[in-house]
Amino acid sequence: MPWVEEESRLSIKNILLAAMFSEPSEAMLGYAVSLARRYESRMSLTGAASPGAIREIIRNQEIDLVVIGTDSHASRNSYLDTAVRELLSSVPCSMLIVGPQVTETELAKRELQRIVYVTDYTISSLDGLPYTLAFAQDHDALLNFVHVAEEPIVGPFRFGNPRIVAFQKRLESLIASGKGYQRESEFAVQEGNRAEGLIKIAANLHASMIVMSARGNSHLLSPIAGQVVCHAHCPVLIARASQ
Repeated sequence: MPWVEEESRLSIKNILLAAMFSEPSEAMLGYAVSLARRYESRMSLTGAASPGAIREIIRNQEIDLVVIGTDSHASRNSYLDTAVRELLSSVPCSMLIVGPQVTETELAKRELQRIVYVTDYTISSLDGLPYTLAFAQDHDALLNFVHVAEEPIVGPFRFGNPRIVAFQKRLESLIASGKGYQRESEFAVQEGNRAEGLIKIAANLHASMIVMSARGNSHLLSPIAGQVVCHAHCPVLIARASQ
């Protein structure tokens, strides 16, 4: 597990900055360097844009976190969407993807003030939460759990539904085990297009980061991750429970 027990923080030894479709901007470099300094990480830079090449570098250099920068002028959303889906199925570590709608002003903020964690109220969608809690603790960030249902929200969210009860118990257990995290968590549930809803909620909350669990249900993650990356105003973290 990626923890430093004495300080209850993430241990990120090696960060890879991979620029897809273009050279990284000065803001993108600064963002990655800021992360490397915070975690005292060794940072590598590659221009390799293919998921296969990135995966090979991860294996050879024992990378803990890949920071992927994109460029709005050098890539179409359809290409980026496809690349993100391939990365999800092949990259073995957590990924922080900076999409084409993330401005240099947003990257310059560096500190995380609010994190939006995407869930579908299944236990598997919480697999990336320990990693996320450590990020939140390090930045003293607020944490919002967000679920957008494409079907009408009726019975399953009421009357002590067993799935929701199990989810809440697992959530409480994970938060309790995140030593040092003292902030209150908030929930937002709404209906509609899942990707569009998540992007809108994150924007309305002025989120600094959107997080999805890499091992959550495939019907939640795979169809929407690329769309969220393409259109979100903030970086998107695909968090893995262990590495």
